[in-house]
Amino acid sequence: MNEPDHVVNTLAAAATVQLLPADGTGRDFWGSGFFIAPGWVLTCAHVLRPHLPAGPGGCLAVRGDGFNDGIPAPAEVVAWQLAEKEGASIPPERDLALVRLLDRETDHECVWFTDRDVRPMHTVVVHGYRPDPQAAPGGGPVSFVAKAGINVLSGDHGLVIEPGAEYPKGVSGGPLLDPFTGEVVGLIKSRRKDKEGGLAIAAGALRGFGDRYREVMAAHDRWHAARTGHHTWTARQPSPGPAGTGGWTPRDRREALGLLAALPGPATGGPVAAVARQAAGGDLLPPARTVLRSWRDGHGLLYDGEQPLDPLVHLRYLRLAAQYAGARGGGTAPLSDWIDRRLEQVAEPLHHELVTGVRLPAALLPDPVRPERIVLPYPGPKEGPVVTVVMEPLHDDPALVEWTIHLFNGEGGSEQVGAYEGPAPRTDAAWHNHQTLRRRLHEVLHAEDPDAAHPLPVEIALPLSRFDTPVHRWQLQDAAPLGGLTQLGAQRRLVVRDLGRRGQWRGEAGWESRWQSTAEAQQLTVARIPEPGTAQRPAYYETLPPGAVPVLCRPAGRGAGSAAMELTLRAGHGIALWDIAGRAGHSCGPYCDELRTRVQTLFDGVGRTAELPDRLRHLREDIDQRHPGTQWPEPLMLLYDDPGRPLPTDDEHTLDSP
Repeated sequence: MNEPDHVVNTLAAAATVQLLPADGTGRDFWGSGFFIAPGWVLTCAHVLRPHLPAGPGGCLAVRGDGFNDGIPAPAEVVAWQLAEKEGASIPPERDLALVRLLDRETDHECVWFTDRDVRPMHTVVVHGYRPDPQAAPGGGPVSFVAKAGINVLSGDHGLVIEPGAEYPKGVSGGPLLDPFTGEVVGLIKSRRKDKEGGLAIAAGALRGFGDRYREVMAAHDRWHAARTGHHTWTARQPSPGPAGTGGWTPRDRREALGLLAALPGPATGGPVAAVARQAAGGDLLPPARTVLRSWRDGHGLLYDGEQPLDPLVHLRYLRLAAQYAGARGGGTAPLSDWIDRRLEQVAEPLHHELVTGVRLPAALLPDPVRPERIVLPYPGPKEGPVVTVVMEPLHDDPALVEWTIHLFNGEGGSEQVGAYEGPAPRTDAAWHNHQTLRRRLHEVLHAEDPDAAHPLPVEIALPLSRFDTPVHRWQLQDAAPLGGLTQLGAQRRLVVRDLGRRGQWRGEAGWESRWQSTAEAQQLTVARIPEPGTAQRPAYYETLPPGAVPVLCRPAGRGAGSAAMELTLRAGHGIALWDIAGRAGHSCGPYCDELRTRVQTLFDGVGRTAELPDRLRHLREDIDQRHPGTQWPEPLMLLYDDPGRPLPTDDEHTLDSP
């Protein structure tokens, strides 16, 4: 098969776009790209670097003959793989960039991007755009399609295009369509100097984006899973193996990948490879040439042998992935139900046991939770006592705070049980301020704790400018008990509240309704703040779905983080997390994506929102300086601002909470 299916070829052309300056003028055409997922365009970094040297955050326009009626759409460079001091010759694995539309609702076609390693032994079809040779000087680009033969690898991710093919300027960044499988297997990188042949980038290089890759490909798989009918990628793709053998079909693959995209994935590729090997029987799988990042990659590894594997192998893989996610609190019912339905198509009932009897190895099971560890829900109004510390900076000396300690008795009332009265003579005022607060808070907690197994929760009310105060690191005792935890955030459910809401009617800005809808959500999900891909808009924060919790990968009290947190509070959000040790700049790095992935794992284990403060405490309790992987939650702060328990005002000593 040397010619691509005409429908697939048309879909590839519709997903291919040209990249332009932000004003959308075609005469300044930069190069090509293609939609890999809803709102996401993949292209070469060298296409963008001459025009947007600052990289991520730069603005441009995206236009295509089959997109948005040919009208350019605004977009932003979200990530690229270029090193900080990249030379003129860019290695294939770093010559990648991800661009995102600013309007996420714009409809468009998406390519089917392979989940496999690429074996360079056949013909591909190149799509892209080039300047129109018939147009007047400065005229706009036109679409370009050509065949290319790929017969050798260059390094881990380069695909050498054999001589005989000539590519005009502007095609770089366009997709490579495999006519044998009907999937996109890479993108064109460069022409040769002699104008014959060139170099392309294999699909596996995209995995270098790490967590961003997982995000984009999960969106890709969900998008294709929702597509039905005869004029779709999977409807026109050939089944591997001889026709009529009952093998694993493109439709099976589409539905399986869509369901896998809903599972929380492992933090590393090790479990993916282990699950794939167990599903296939160990030695039947070829070695992976590129790192495995997600369940999708392990699924693709099952295709990469000399012969297509039996559907039972794929079903075993899916069941093992579901067991891995389920053991860590992930929801697996839709995938498990689909596996059972697909298993009904296997004619021999005795073979069903090969799937239903598969079990995850002990090495892939999570460490057992200590039986004595229980999750203490955070009490709502009239559900139990809470200690609240209100800290307000003094206007004449910002280094000092005027603090008060309040005990909510769990029956609707509160009383002030401590207050700052000024420094003693001849002392360091700030030091004395903190020491008296520390001692008084310890006294209150020691006196009011019901028992050692149920320590009272503590909430600290701070103004936004002080949200990064490391209150979780406070040590209330001069000498901690032998072998005991010393930091307040590891000892107790500790949360931050917004002092700016003191005296505010809880219905303002939808605070109460937002709190209620979040509490009723079936699943908490990470909502990235600041808003990615555009200038900050209040509407983004106001329209987040009920279970979306804003997560900030940087300090909340200054810079871009402060603006994002202010919009979060203004939109009525009562729950948010942020990293007081993160970078205060505007750009994100790999750590930011890793943090959000870890926080989502935390959310996946939360049965209801009231568990969140204690589950975070458990993570802090498990921090071990000898194991860096346990230390990520240390700088996290949690806003947990229940509108049903209003903060005491300046002149209040007793408060009846409705």
